[in-house]
Amino acid sequence: MKSKYLFSLFFLCSTIFNCFGQETKDTLNWAQFKQILISYHPIAKRANLTESLAKARMTQAWGSFDPKISVNFDQKEFAGTNYYKFITPEIKLPLWYGLELKGNYSEAEGAYLNPENKLPKEGLSFVGLNVSLGKGLLIDKRRAAIKQAQIFTQFSKNEQLRIINDLILDAGTAYLNWQNKYKITKIYEETLKLSEIRYKALKESFSGGDRAAIDTLEALTLIQQRQIQLQQTQLEFQNATYELGSYLWLPENNAIDLTQVNLIPQQGTITINSELNSSLNNNPKLLSYDFKLKDLAIERKLKAENLRPTLDLQLGILNGGNNAFRNLNTNYWANNNKIGIQFSFPLTFATARGELAEAKLKIVDAKIEQSLVRNDLNLKWNQNESENETLQKQMDLIKPSLKANQKLLEGEELRFKFGDSSLFLINARESKLIEVQEKLLETENKIAKNKLKAEWIVGGLIN
Repeated sequence: MKSKYLFSLFFLCSTIFNCFGQETKDTLNWAQFKQILISYHPIAKRANLTESLAKARMTQAWGSFDPKISVNFDQKEFAGTNYYKFITPEIKLPLWYGLELKGNYSEAEGAYLNPENKLPKEGLSFVGLNVSLGKGLLIDKRRAAIKQAQIFTQFSKNEQLRIINDLILDAGTAYLNWQNKYKITKIYEETLKLSEIRYKALKESFSGGDRAAIDTLEALTLIQQRQIQLQQTQLEFQNATYELGSYLWLPENNAIDLTQVNLIPQQGTITINSELNSSLNNNPKLLSYDFKLKDLAIERKLKAENLRPTLDLQLGILNGGNNAFRNLNTNYWANNNKIGIQFSFPLTFATARGELAEAKLKIVDAKIEQSLVRNDLNLKWNQNESENETLQKQMDLIKPSLKANQKLLEGEELRFKFGDSSLFLINARESKLIEVQEKLLETENKIAKNKLKAEWIVGGLIN
């Protein structure tokens, strides 16, 4: 059942897993784990939705430039009399720079038409242009929406990277804990086997009259002690496995039950970029403020535009029938045109000034927050560098200590063989060696986490 489940996992992730059937054990290395994480974890999938959201936002923004067709129909009949009947199909085409093309064709008939509403029998066509010469000349809501949508597209990609960068940090920490607990478990498995071999040898020596009964009792006690220690490390490894399992998902949003598979970490540490760029400029969280400031700059420019008076100019040419460009000549415009001007402005611009002040304050606030984030990342980088230096110095001390304790244990065993030592001293030497081995593994684990965090700080985990 376990093998079948594991085979399904590797089959579904065939682009990632190539180790099943090629290795004697079902191992999961860092590259495989990271690829599964990015491909199938729900948080990573949600991060991928930001790109689709950006496309939707851009589509909405371009929608304000859609051509619009409308028909205005108005009719009145009373007591069998047709008072009036109007019909005007119209098309409008918004353009960049606050321009709008407009064309329509109007027909009007009835017994009681106002003189200004009377039209030629064949109807009247109109083609014109609306121009904003005051507010809306430099920027308007339509152009602002497009620019902000473009910024949001860049922001969404950066946000996707930020989410995945954070996810890999959390998942990588869980993977390293899982790997470390597995290595510690293997140490206690080996020491338990050694204790059992030692106990068996002492029993045989006791049977031959070479050893006292107390030695076999102490050897048995040591086995029981190692069994307890192994059970504790196995429990910790199992808990680390459950934590790791929260990051392993199948393609159909189904979590993997690691109790159904016999999965172990691959030997060696995770692969981390050894030539990190210490610049924080690529950190996604810090980059997000660049996009936020660009968005706020457009908002500020739009609010500043409201300090201009409204001055809209409408120019158009009229022609009888449904062909607006019929019989055009150099003098035609002078006798067949429609011109409109709209001018207005508030006396105090209180609303516009308040909105502009608010937009400026948002920019100041965003810059302050950006400085805080940059300072926090700098602090974390410096702390991480100091921690790395200390850990490397500890490693330089632990490795010689490990070799020394190994030699001390070997020497004590040799003395015991010749009757110059006791099992108690061997147990003490062995316990000290195990302690140093654990310390070595814990320090290696901290160094790996330190490098992982360094990549996270500079936004390098995405690569």
